[in-house]
Amino acid sequence: MKKFSVLAILVYIFMSNLLFVNLQSQINNFIVVKVGNTIVTSVDIQNQIITNLIVNKQELTQLNIDKNKNFSVQSLIRKSIKKSEIDKYKITNYNPADLQKYIENVAKNLNTDQNGLKEIFKQANIDYDSFVENYKVELLWNTLIFSLYQNQTNINMVEVNNEIENLKENTNNDELKKLKEAVINRKREEKFQLFSRSHFTNLENTININFQ
Repeated sequence: MKKFSVLAILVYIFMSNLLFVNLQSQINNFIVVKVGNTIVTSVDIQNQIITNLIVNKQELTQLNIDKNKNFSVQSLIRKSIKKSEIDKYKITNYNPADLQKYIENVAKNLNTDQNGLKEIFKQANIDYDSFVENYKVELLWNTLIFSLYQNQTNINMVEVNNEIENLKENTNNDELKKLKEAVINRKREEKFQLFSRSHFTNLENTININFQ
């Protein structure tokens, strides 16, 4: 079992041996790492690297590929861990509108629409469906965390009232109500993220991660 802090150097050393000489060429697909009962392959990693570069509007150069290797491998490991837990609890519900909004935002950032985004992925010879599936996993993970910890996200209203106390004098009732709601939502989101990180860390410590 290895934590990501320990994996970083190992990933870099291993991935330095993977050559992406021609981004449009086919490469032999082989297993790079086993995460529990799932695998991450060389093609998975290539797709993830190039996807990251495209989404972040970076050039597809060897230098940028090398810089993204470590991050991409760790992202795929995290996805595999989350996917295993999602399958364990048989989570299938998520908000399709959130997925669609994410796709549209990525497309907009690249000055195109969803069809144009698909074409960009096609031209880069990478899998658009994997890109969509990766974010879908994040949405399913959020559903899982909410279902497990929704009864533990109560907000301390004393803390909320104390936070907005100094703003009462210069704020009307409608503004104060909106401000209070915003503070409550922020604190609830902070708790949600805390539970998410904690749950993931517990999983990370129990799953075998082995490089091949």
